[in-house]
Amino acid sequence: MPATPRRRPATRKGRPVLTREIIAAKALEMAGAQGFPSLTMRALATELGVTVRALYNYVEDRGEVVSLAVDLMLTSWNPPPLAPAAWETSVAGYARSLRALYRRWPRALLVSLDEDPPPASVHPNRLLNLDRFLRLLRDVGLDLPAALAAHRHLSLLVLSFALVVDGPAGRAGDDRTTLVPGAWLTDHADLDIPVLREATALSLPTPDEQFDELVSAVVDRIRGLRAG
Repeated sequence: MPATPRRRPATRKGRPVLTREIIAAKALEMAGAQGFPSLTMRALATELGVTVRALYNYVEDRGEVVSLAVDLMLTSWNPPPLAPAAWETSVAGYARSLRALYRRWPRALLVSLDEDPPPASVHPNRLLNLDRFLRLLRDVGLDLPAALAAHRHLSLLVLSFALVVDGPAGRAGDDRTTLVPGAWLTDHADLDIPVLREATALSLPTPDEQFDELVSAVVDRIRGLRAG
């Protein structure tokens, strides 16, 4: 008879304190803030206030913890309906769903660089949502190579935006309202950078306004591909 997975409940004062869902949520929180390399079984146990041994009552190894965390992240990605008759709004909604996912767990996005998950662990949403978006672009007149190019453009822009704009903006004490902090210019008063000094005197758009500009650029590119 094959051995059954270890799923004995860890208890504190007679009550269960761990579930696979709790482990996945904490692992994703840690990876989202510090990246998956920070996610060790010892660090996870410390964050949860349990022993490493208690974790192994619920998961087989660190690889399963990573899979659970990624699965939880992608389960939460549910773009709005995509309609060819309102394709501009649909593209914007899809982009905003990606941004919401990315900004919630910014460093977890680098999982493909930090980890090597097996193909079978790919969450269905990663395939289904991509298929829906490509189908939308084909339905509005793009051929498949053009649709793929538009998707790559959008994905790279949103990913970089989440890491470079949303990530710093979400950190306590970060007040990125100008192109560069005034202190940088003060520290380098001897540098001949008149245009940069003039530009720094101007206020930056808010992150939401910058994202709207990004989405508009993507929509314009798709509109150009349709015309071509």
